[in-house]
Amino acid sequence: MFARTCYFCMMFLLLLPALAFFSQTAVSGEQFIRTPADYEGPFYPLNRQQDEDNDLIHVSGQTEPTKGDILYLSGEVVDTSGQPVENAIVEIWQTDSQGLYRDQRDRSPGARDPNFQYWGKTQVKADGSFSFTTIVPGKYEPRPAHIHFKVWIEDKAVLTSQLYFSNHPQEGGKDVPIRTPPQQTVGLEKTSSDAYETFFRIVL
Repeated sequence: MFARTCYFCMMFLLLLPALAFFSQTAVSGEQFIRTPADYEGPFYPLNRQQDEDNDLIHVSGQTEPTKGDILYLSGEVVDTSGQPVENAIVEIWQTDSQGLYRDQRDRSPGARDPNFQYWGKTQVKADGSFSFTTIVPGKYEPRPAHIHFKVWIEDKAVLTSQLYFSNHPQEGGKDVPIRTPPQQTVGLEKTSSDAYETFFRIVL
């Protein structure tokens, strides 16, 4: 009887962290809904570039500032139970402030911004967090402004999608209805330095 009691006590202690997590999730009511996939688009970068970091507004060898509104994009990568996905790689690619991609396949007229990096990547930290310094992408007609992203785990792309803005500056900064899931839509907040910031959660 004593041995059986000790066995159940040991099992309870082992399950205690999981019970605490699920209890906390139930109390907060927070749900982790998988981020929908979205199409890659025609301008996924095909060639490697010199700068492969998470700072898209400073380009190696360039001294002039990037044109456009600075955007501090932070976020996290978690699974559907809310646990961080450590060591994943997040990459983004987007247009410059004029809505132009740096890709020969983009036939849109206009000079590309040589002081903007257009693409970057970063490794997710142990707590699931990641960050980029970029700009608010220009409108890419006829679609709403967006940032493409991929998540890689062990050299395998596990998610390709896009994020959109509910209050893009070129829409007057007002909330506008866009036909995208809430898991792909973020709002922009102005910082004291007249830049923008936002937080984006990716759920795998």
